Amino acid sequence: MKAFVVTLEQLFKMDTGIGDERANFSGNKRKLLIPLYQREYVWPDEKIVTLVNDIKRCNKFLGNIIMDEADTCYEIVDGQQRITTCCLILMCLHNQYAGSPREQNTLKKLIKPYGEFVLVNDSVGNYISEDGDKLLIKIDKEKDVYYQTDDFERAFNTIRTEMENFGGHEKLLDFKRKLLDCEILILINNRHDNIHPVEEIFLDINEKAQLLQPEDIFKGHCFENYEKESHQDLRELWVRLKKQAMAFRKFGYKDASDYIYLYLLETEDNLIPQNLKIGGRHYLDGRTMDETHRILSQMVAYGEDNIRFYNDLLKSDYEFADLCKDSHDYVHTGDHQAVKKMCRQMLESAAQYQKLPFQYFIYFLKENKRSADPGTAGSMPYQQFRKIVTNLYVYMMLFVMDGAKKSKKDIDHTVRDAVNGEDGISRALTAARRLRNQKVRNFVLNENFAPEKLQFVYSVIDFYEPERNWLRKIYMTENGDTLEHFIVPDNRKGYILWKDGDNQIHLALPPEDVKKYKKMTINYLIIDRELNESLGHDDIVTKIQKIRSWYERRGEAMPGHAAVIIEYIEQLPEYDSLKHLKGAAHSREEIEAAYIMFVMSYFDPENKLKDSLERAFAGAFRTA
Repeated sequence: MKAFVVTLEQLFKMDTGIGDERANFSGNKRKLLIPLYQREYVWPDEKIVTLVNDIKRCNKFLGNIIMDEADTCYEIVDGQQRITTCCLILMCLHNQYAGSPREQNTLKKLIKPYGEFVLVNDSVGNYISEDGDKLLIKIDKEKDVYYQTDDFERAFNTIRTEMENFGGHEKLLDFKRKLLDCEILILINNRHDNIHPVEEIFLDINEKAQLLQPEDIFKGHCFENYEKESHQDLRELWVRLKKQAMAFRKFGYKDASDYIYLYLLETEDNLIPQNLKIGGRHYLDGRTMDETHRILSQMVAYGEDNIRFYNDLLKSDYEFADLCKDSHDYVHTGDHQAVKKMCRQMLESAAQYQKLPFQYFIYFLKENKRSADPGTAGSMPYQQFRKIVTNLYVYMMLFVMDGAKKSKKDIDHTVRDAVNGEDGISRALTAARRLRNQKVRNFVLNENFAPEKLQFVYSVIDFYEPERNWLRKIYMTENGDTLEHFIVPDNRKGYILWKDGDNQIHLALPPEDVKKYKKMTINYLIIDRELNESLGHDDIVTKIQKIRSWYERRGEAMPGHAAVIIEYIEQLPEYDSLKHLKGAAHSREEIEAAYIMFVMSYFDPENKLKDSLERAFAGAFRTA
């Protein structure tokens, strides 16, 4: 192990001025490499701004960087966040000297001292582009293994903004001198006959100081558990795991630490802490190489299965044929569209604990399919699949709508346990139905409007078929289902157009009522776009007449949720008063006063419309 202190300038030049056998850097190595298996770039803006401002005040000690000496380069094991940020700072500093070629050339010789960029990141490829006298971030999408483009561009723009506020050439020059004089402790593992890998050294230095993320500590313990000759296999497996973890960000996962933690919460019975230590010992302590390999392989498969399934859901021709042997029989029923919608909502939901049973269920089905005879279709009956999806979807949505604070204690393992036992699919359906019923019993309609949640509630009221244990349709904007501001209209001042024969009067609701009631859940219906456009800002009597007529002309029943709301309105005395104002000569002031009384009565919590909708929701699950 070599240990020495360098300035940032010396690090990027990979030259400390010692030219004999005591040289700190080997002369035949001209590259600092961030290997593919290392962490992605994650520094937030606050940390970047703090570093820039600290350097602006004085040249500082940037901590230690741990490297592993490879044949042609130095691989950075710890410090990639700092060194990447410093490289971005050098790029921005270079750009600040636009029009000063000598100054720019000095800085460019640091970033590419030997004709090529000295800092290489295998997870994004060559991310620096030269455009005239500017250095820019340019990442090839195909080479962006961990989806870091946005983070690199964000960091680069943050640094550029800070530098643009320096104010004057002297301050810029002062910053440059302090930056290049910043010192770093370099630790290089140059003895590969050592039985302890550099990752273990990295873990020993950092873990006790709690400088690392759970992902880094987890990876360090993996290297401890693996024999040295298998480390390359481990690195390749870790890269696969990282790819899945980064892909899971579309499901609301923050990073690989999140991915590892949530996977273990779902697959293990004990409630693992976020630092993955149980009784003072890390989860991986004492694991054999085979056990460690099995855990990592299952983590990878879990991610690959769910990502593959999600990508299939985005295809218009996906029929669930890989999971269900008879799914093609239901292609023209409209079922597949509803099932796809439910599956996507479960995976895309920002909350995490409630979707774990579904993600494990998909993993189980995919693994079962993988172990079956090649070329065979899925073995699960489609009707059972859609029932399980429906019940888990209802469970998940009600879990999200429950205002109580969620914790890992709320994670349910009954579906996981069911599928891993005998007659797993049937038992999984029973478990999913039980989860659903627990949440339905405690359902409370949110007072404030949220589109996805309202679509869910009204879909259940209107389309749930309890005998089939199946939600046959979900309201979707892409299908022409639109939100109607039924009582308080969607215009800034809350104008109502009162229609009485050929006469039309603009009524104005009190601004405080518009603000208070406009976003309440009971202010909305979900109806066909064509019908919605015909309603405009009409008064409530005219709207109800148009809605009834629209469904009667088509020979269709009014949607259940709309029927509940309209029947509630029609029993209000204030609504009856509005109807009697039609066809008679009344002043605008008189009509407006009566209309305001109706609005106040409609939204009066004592009138219990919300209770009626809650009963309709719960009643949708009762069989005759």
